[in-house]
Amino acid sequence: MNRSYLAEFDEQDGYLNFASVGPPSRSARAVAGGLLDEVALGDQAATRIIGPAYQRARAEIADALGVEDGFATSVPSTSAGIMQIAFGLVGSGGNVVVPADEFPANRYPWLRAESVGGPEVRAVEITDGRVDPDALSGAIDDETRLVAVSLVDYMTGFRADIDAIVDVAGDALVLVDGIQGLGAVGAELGSADVFVAGGQKWLRAGFSAGVMAVSPRAIDRLAPTLTGWWSVEDLYAFEVPPPHPALATADRFLEGSPNLLGAVAAAAALAIVDTGGIAEIETAVLERSGAVLDLVRSLGADVIAPWRSDAERAGIVTFRLPGLPATEVVESLAEAGFVVSERSGWIRVSPHATTPMSVIEALGSALRDQVRNA
Repeated sequence: MNRSYLAEFDEQDGYLNFASVGPPSRSARAVAGGLLDEVALGDQAATRIIGPAYQRARAEIADALGVEDGFATSVPSTSAGIMQIAFGLVGSGGNVVVPADEFPANRYPWLRAESVGGPEVRAVEITDGRVDPDALSGAIDDETRLVAVSLVDYMTGFRADIDAIVDVAGDALVLVDGIQGLGAVGAELGSADVFVAGGQKWLRAGFSAGVMAVSPRAIDRLAPTLTGWWSVEDLYAFEVPPPHPALATADRFLEGSPNLLGAVAAAAALAIVDTGGIAEIETAVLERSGAVLDLVRSLGADVIAPWRSDAERAGIVTFRLPGLPATEVVESLAEAGFVVSERSGWIRVSPHATTPMSVIEALGSALRDQVRNA
């Protein structure tokens, strides 16, 4: 890996929990703190830096997500971004198709919107863990307004083929929850209509540092329902009473003042990904998660592995060891200096490109000890 990329991070060697929280980079921490330091001076510059700082960050976010400036914005979290989209469909009728086992951030917004007149929510049971066109097509019809999927599933680690899902979605919009992929594997708007991701996991931008990109037809079809004063034209024309016309850009989905600190941190984190090279980062992530996969299989673990190739997996490996409760394994690993997660009775390990391979070897020794002592 690029030394400049590796030098950005300070996590302890045993940290294997990037699917939960990714310790932020030095640059992301510094840029947010530096902006606060400038504002703390309390001079005239404090008010003058806000708009330009946000505009620069927004342009950098747009470039990283593969869209022109104007088609990307900042959001405090994945949930906040999806909420904007869900309530933008209130009153449109029809239905929204979403896998039933999606992380709640990609379930609650649709349910909340449905309860106040939004589209019917069609939750599709995915029995084999493969969120693919075959699994979703039966629920999609001429009344489908949007299909919502994760780029990488938080539980299984399955990486969806977004282009194939766009094809089967027909005229419906396609939303991608990219939080478990952005910063670890190739991730941008591409052929989808909405890409939204919090920055606190693999992107390593810290909390409240989410990003969102939208297509032109998403802007055309989605009403700016849960939005505020920064989402409109002539926002400083206070003599003209609200409502003002909505912006024709992605900033029409801002619920209030821009998420400035999060935006600059996200832009800095995306720049670090560019420094490392996403292809090199993805290769390293797949190598490390593949090593974990081989390790736990050698111990007789039951592994959730719905992928058929490396193109269908990312950085998450979820498993159970025979005769060992997941909670006990996670606690024992913590005592040995490893940070992993327990999810619904399973153990989830999620290494990043910065994880030394020696750490995975040491994890193997710790797990073998637990199996022998069971």
